[in-house]
Amino acid sequence: MADITAQGEKKGIPKPAGSTGYANYALAVLFVVMLLNFLDRQIISILGEHIKRDLGLENWQLGALSGLSFALLYTTLGVPIALLADRWHRPKIIAIALAIWSGFTMACGVAQNFVQILIARVGVGVGEAGSGPASHSLLADLFPPEKRASAMGVYGMAVPMGAFFAYAGGGYMMQHFSWREAMLIAGLPGLCVAIMVWFTIREPRGAMSLKVALKANPGQLGFKQAFAELARKPTYWQLIAAGVMVQFVAYGFAAFYGSYFIRIHGVGQPGAAWDFATMGVALGTMVGISGSLGAFSGGWVADRVRRFGVGWTLVVPGLTMLASTPLMILGLYQDNPLTAVIFFAAPTIAGTFYYGPTFAAIQSLARNETRAVAVAVYLLISGLIGMGMGSLFVGLLNDVFKDMQMAEGVPEAAANASGLVQALAIVALFNIWAGIHFFLAARGLAKDQAA
Repeated sequence: MADITAQGEKKGIPKPAGSTGYANYALAVLFVVMLLNFLDRQIISILGEHIKRDLGLENWQLGALSGLSFALLYTTLGVPIALLADRWHRPKIIAIALAIWSGFTMACGVAQNFVQILIARVGVGVGEAGSGPASHSLLADLFPPEKRASAMGVYGMAVPMGAFFAYAGGGYMMQHFSWREAMLIAGLPGLCVAIMVWFTIREPRGAMSLKVALKANPGQLGFKQAFAELARKPTYWQLIAAGVMVQFVAYGFAAFYGSYFIRIHGVGQPGAAWDFATMGVALGTMVGISGSLGAFSGGWVADRVRRFGVGWTLVVPGLTMLASTPLMILGLYQDNPLTAVIFFAAPTIAGTFYYGPTFAAIQSLARNETRAVAVAVYLLISGLIGMGMGSLFVGLLNDVFKDMQMAEGVPEAAANASGLVQALAIVALFNIWAGIHFFLAARGLAKDQAA
C-alpha cells in the first residue's frame, strides 16, 4: 500500500497525524467496506436459481433483481450524496450507508414474493449509493497522484474478494441451509463494520456540521457548476462510455453465473460433477484470485506505464478488454465445468483491471471540490445503463431464445439452458466496444486533466 503525503496547502487538506500507518489503515477499512458492498450486491447471483424456483420468477425478473432494482436508486442517489460528501464528514456517510444496505440485505431473506424482494433490493441500492463516491474522494485526499492508481487498485481488489465470499459462502449455504439464511448471514457483518468506520476513520480535511453542510456553501461548487466543468472534457465521457460497456458485460454475466452452471453443467443434480458447495468455491476462488490479480495489476501497471505518457494508463485496460472477448465466449461452450471456470478467469481479470486506471484518471480530471461529484456522475450513468440493464438484457434475451426454441419443439429445460448461453455470448461482444472507448479516452487524457 502506498504511503500518504501531504496534499499541498492550496488544496486546504491537512496532513493527518501518523500519516503512513493511518493511510494504510484507512485503506484497509475501506477495503472491507467495499468487500461487504459486493458481497451483499452479488450474493443474489449465486442464490438466483433457488430464488427463481422458490418464488416462481421468470428470467427477466431474476435479471431485474440482480441489476435494475439495485441500480435505480444506487446510481441516482449517488449524485446528491456525493454533493454532501464534498461538504460533510465522509466516514460518517460511509458508516450510515453500510448500516442501511446491510439491513436491507437481511430483509431480502424474509421476502415472500417478487415485489417484496424487489423493494428490499432497491433498499440495498439506496444504502450502497453512499459508499462509493465518498470512499473514492477520501482515498484521493490520502494518496498523491503518482500513488493514486495503486491505491485505487488495492481498493478495487475488494470487488472480487467480495464476490468470492458471495459465491463461496452462498454456495455453501445453498448446500447446507437455504437462500434465506444466506441473506440474513450476509447482512450481519456490515452492522459491526459500520461502527468501526464511524469511530476510527477521520475526516482529513476537517468537517462542518450536517446542518451547515446541507445549506448552500459558496466555497464549494454546486452540482450544476461541477457537471458543467466535467461535461467540457471529452475524456470524461469516453471513460463513462467504457464503464457502461464493462459493467454491462460484467453484471450480465455475474447475475447468471450460478444459473449457467446449474443449467448447463447440472450442478446439484444426481451424478453431476459438482454440488452447490463445490460450484460456489470454484466460482468464488476464480473470481477472487483473477479479479484481485486484475485490480491490483491494473493499478500497478498504470503507475508504471505513466512515464511513457499519461494516456498509456488507459491503453492497457483497452487491450485487456479486446483480448478477453474470445476467451469469454469459448468458456461458455466448454463441456467440463472446471474448464469453463478457467476460461472465465481471463475476462474476470479484464473486468477488474480497468478499475485503478479509470478512477485515477477520473480523479485527475476533477478538482478537489468536484471529485466526489465526478465519481458519482460516472457511477450514475455507467451503473444505471451497465449495471442496471446488463443483467436484465441477458434475462430478456434468454427468454426470447427459450421461447423460440420451445416453439420448435425443444423441451423447456434444454431451451432455457441453450438460450442462456446464446444470450451471454452476445453480451460478451460488448467488451470490444469498451476497449474502443478506452483507446479514445487515452488520446485526450493529458489535455483534459485538471490544472
